[in-house]
Amino acid sequence: MKFTTLKLFKIGLTLFIICLLQACNSTTQLTAQSSKDAPTVVFVTGGDEYQSRERMLPYAEKLEKDYGFKVIYIKDEAPGADEDPDHDPKPTVLPDAEKIKDADLMVVFMRFRNWEPRSLKLFMEHYEKGKPAIAIRTTTHAFWKDRTFAPKYFGGHYKTHYTHGIVCQVNPEQADHPMVRGVKRKWGQGEGPYVSTPLTEGATPVVFSYGHNRDASEEEEEEEEFDEQKLAEREWAIGNDSYDSPNYPVAWAYNHEGARRAMITLGSFRVGDLKADYFKNLFYNSVFWALGYEIPKNGVLSAGNNFKRSQEKNSYSPEKVAIPTPPKYVPGEDWEILFDGVDLSQWKHYDLTTPPYLLYTDRRADSRGPIDYTMAPARWTVENGAVVARPGYGDIITKEHFNNYKLRFDYLIPKTPDWVTGEWKGNSGVYLNGSWEIALLDSYGQEPSERSNGALYREKEPDEEASKPAGQWQSMEITFKNGILTAQLNGELIHHQVKVGRPTFMGFPTAQSWPEESFPYYERTVTEGPIRLQAENTSVRFANIAIQRLWE
Repeated sequence: MKFTTLKLFKIGLTLFIICLLQACNSTTQLTAQSSKDAPTVVFVTGGDEYQSRERMLPYAEKLEKDYGFKVIYIKDEAPGADEDPDHDPKPTVLPDAEKIKDADLMVVFMRFRNWEPRSLKLFMEHYEKGKPAIAIRTTTHAFWKDRTFAPKYFGGHYKTHYTHGIVCQVNPEQADHPMVRGVKRKWGQGEGPYVSTPLTEGATPVVFSYGHNRDASEEEEEEEEFDEQKLAEREWAIGNDSYDSPNYPVAWAYNHEGARRAMITLGSFRVGDLKADYFKNLFYNSVFWALGYEIPKNGVLSAGNNFKRSQEKNSYSPEKVAIPTPPKYVPGEDWEILFDGVDLSQWKHYDLTTPPYLLYTDRRADSRGPIDYTMAPARWTVENGAVVARPGYGDIITKEHFNNYKLRFDYLIPKTPDWVTGEWKGNSGVYLNGSWEIALLDSYGQEPSERSNGALYREKEPDEEASKPAGQWQSMEITFKNGILTAQLNGELIHHQVKVGRPTFMGFPTAQSWPEESFPYYERTVTEGPIRLQAENTSVRFANIAIQRLWE
């Protein structure tokens, strides 16, 4: 067959146009890479309160358009189900539930569902097969009747909604976790944290929060959504250490029998979460991390539409930090060892939603299962002769109660990066009789205050600043007799004959749950209570804990 120059030119031009069109089509639809090996992501949305059906659409579209994912978007249209006054709506059918079987990853943002058995079975099979998933905000209370779903499959609870506002900070001990790469280290916003503790074994907190009750302005409250400027104005909350809640995880990674899961309890359109860079980074990082892809140093979004999916070479593990061994200790006469460097049998778990209750719980969805922690063993870890606090996992208290005594212990506050400030630095505490907290903080070199190391927290500053720098072992000895406190820190007297008053913020209540074991206001007397060690936001270590009972 003979080809003229003109024919050859036409053939070449045609091939060129075809290639160009293919390239353009690829750029338009899948700017990241080919979709041949793209994972399938199924979104399941439902609930009126947070408009999840509408609000997650942009995230699904970006995964499909910019990153080449195959996306199935399921909207559970069951108006009013999540606001049913009887907490028992009629069972409904989840549309397209059979498509869930195709999911490599599920993204769930729903609230108070009640599905008929087949829909529920198709949904739950994803989790029972050990597939990865991402949960947003109200998924901690996804169902009216099954309170165990979130603690079992996503590693955290929903107990209640606490305070008006929130200050969040990346967990410095997990600052390079793939979920928080590119996420700003600290930010403020206007809707309070969910009480998510205690976490289930396998959960790793990556973002913590403190709540605050400082009200937003009337102008802000009238706004339905906040733009970036409004979000920036919330920075006023960051520099104020006057927090009004304990510390709670608001985002965490969860290893459920080998399956990677992520929980992000942020995501309120009313305060601009879904438009904020911190939420976008958390979400997209979590999607790719859960699927086992490599996350860039500054997060998925830092690569723009040029991000290429590549399998993770090595799974993330935090950098190991050398910790000095605890000092030697030989107990004197009549001293009893409460922790000997190995054995935690004298301690048990405590969190603020177990007796004596220090927080009210939302009875609509209080997730007490699948584990009853009321009498659970202490959940902290023992490493190299020290017991290590586990933020997000609850405090520990002695099984035995004490009255008048001397208490001594050594403790170490780990070093933190420079961006960690105020009460985020090494926060922990020791509660006498469960009620009065002696604060443990990294406040070395600062003026003593009611919130510094050794303070009777929020009540009285130490008489001297006797702290050592973070990363060094410190020692404290406390005498507590008939409600009178004397304490030494590192050999220096910091409190002398101080009469305690009302219980410390989040100390055991008075004349309420344990009236015979607390501090009745009307009598102004002190009776028995346990020693309580606090897990606030830092892995503070304790060693050589001993007690000497004092008699009249």
